[in-house]
Amino acid sequence: MKCMLWLAVLLPFVALRAAAAGQTAPDEQGARRDVMLRAQLAKPYPADGCWHYEDFALAAYWLNERTAEADQALLTEREKAFPVSLKDGDFHWHAFMLERIYFLFAKDSQRFPGRLGAEAEAALLDMLWQWAGPRCRLEMTLPERDFWKWGSENHHAQAWSSFWGAAQIFAQHPAYKDRRYADGTTPAQMAAAFNAYYLRYALHRAATGLLVECNSGYNKYTLGGWYNLADFAPDPALRRRFAMLLDLFWADWASEQINGVRGGSRHRCYPGTDSTAGSSMDGLAWFPFGLGHAKSQHPSHMCGATTFWRPSLIVTDLALDVAGRGVYESCSRRPGLAEPRQAGAPPPNYVSDPQHPFFVPQGLYPLRSEGGGLLRYTYGTPDFVMGTSMVEARPCEDWCAISSQNRWEGVIFAGHPTARIFAQPLTPKKGSVYNAEWSVQKRGVLIVQRLKTSKAAKGQRIWFDAALQRAETNGWVFAEAPQAYAAVRVVAGGTAWEADSMEQHRKKTGGTDKGEWLKCLNEFAPVIIEVVRKGDCADFAAFQRAVLAYPLRFENNRLDYTSALNKTTLTLFTDYSRPPLVDGQPVNYAPQKVFDSPFIQSDFGSGLVTLRKGSQSLVLDFNR
Repeated sequence: MKCMLWLAVLLPFVALRAAAAGQTAPDEQGARRDVMLRAQLAKPYPADGCWHYEDFALAAYWLNERTAEADQALLTEREKAFPVSLKDGDFHWHAFMLERIYFLFAKDSQRFPGRLGAEAEAALLDMLWQWAGPRCRLEMTLPERDFWKWGSENHHAQAWSSFWGAAQIFAQHPAYKDRRYADGTTPAQMAAAFNAYYLRYALHRAATGLLVECNSGYNKYTLGGWYNLADFAPDPALRRRFAMLLDLFWADWASEQINGVRGGSRHRCYPGTDSTAGSSMDGLAWFPFGLGHAKSQHPSHMCGATTFWRPSLIVTDLALDVAGRGVYESCSRRPGLAEPRQAGAPPPNYVSDPQHPFFVPQGLYPLRSEGGGLLRYTYGTPDFVMGTSMVEARPCEDWCAISSQNRWEGVIFAGHPTARIFAQPLTPKKGSVYNAEWSVQKRGVLIVQRLKTSKAAKGQRIWFDAALQRAETNGWVFAEAPQAYAAVRVVAGGTAWEADSMEQHRKKTGGTDKGEWLKCLNEFAPVIIEVVRKGDCADFAAFQRAVLAYPLRFENNRLDYTSALNKTTLTLFTDYSRPPLVDGQPVNYAPQKVFDSPFIQSDFGSGLVTLRKGSQSLVLDFNR
């Protein structure tokens, strides 16, 4: 393990030195890809279903081994698994995978032509047409619907990128180019419309804060189609925009992670192991950076594993040089507010045909294009990363559910993969938590309070990982991490300790996680979490003495807390009557900058992003 970590740090500098000398650097991303593909070939994951056949076929064709078996796998998929997936309405999880196989290995491929046999190629095309022909409509690409999401953000990304890919293929294929979609559109017309849609999509994502499902495990599904666009778009402008968008996404990820574990707030982070031990993108990040969960065969990682895209050197440096990032603050706007609808107006739909499979009003999420209401704040150090999504105290209905579902606010610690502290309300017996909390943070101090407008079961709790050593004094719970100290105070109502239970896990399998919950006896009591680096205090006892001496005043629905170590005073109005104050100034939920950190700078709506680290800089211009 130590050897792998040393290589992860060394390789980017080897690449830089080799480039300066005019040499070709080793493709470590490709080497990691091949290790995983070998495992996939030997024992495909999962054991059955469409993914089983697709994963085996992609590995076999790529390695150019057992290609006849790969052909048979696709024929078997069409006969057995595809009809089930089509009936269940989940084939958009698979179409872009089949398109990657086609783009890479079909008879006319520009990469590895002819590895895909003729009969298997015909079966693949037939599956794509059976799915896309009746479903793909020109009206799905209308510019006024650019900020609508169907199903969820990742479902939308998988479906629309698959519609894009299928249209590119059909428009060029002699057996399909003269066909008509169900709405009468030709493949060439559909390909052009989806190409224009995705040119706008890349600009919008960069200009308004990337993803709604921010720092979510679902991001790996969204990125599958992005890799296809970056690798195979016939339009060079579209390929360039998605290469830049991938650089921006991974720079955002890299600047908030320590050894592959990403900190900062999360949206759509489910209770259970996803919250207590998991980290978004930790399996997919292994391929470009050698960080996180190694050799993952998860189907959502296959496009990222086999991509020709490589992160820019500045992005790799951000990921691997955690100490070099230093101590910093990062603010960013993220989409999440729903487009308001007039009372009595019918819900919007992507399609006008009530018989269309996508005609599902409750499955459409129209986002407010101008954003607002949500400011994501992260404080990063080499020893911990702490973050929250500071939101206005709004009714639950103001938010798209894909933004307000299962938000996670807290801190991860260096030196242990699961060491963390975070707030999380109790989960209802059915469904998820929505619009759970509002908060305010500056540097290593966070105050979080449950919202009365939330949708959740009764109760509020704070998770302490078992890797943390704890002590309790005068209502404070102190914790020692490998490289940091933390303090937690439930300001009113008292507390009690609770063991983890499977009832609070989304997946009711396996055992409970290693840690305990600090239960707030008053579920609406504000909670203070303060964290400092060990180097900022003489020892654990000195940290405790400092925190116990801090001014803390809570009266008339106003909480004021001053930290000398973090040099800030935070104010929270627990009746939600006013925005929180940071050093006397109200939080601005819609600042001019969409990204504002030492590493990512951009004005909201501009589409012009600058990445920086030390003397390095890279401008991503999504307007070109």
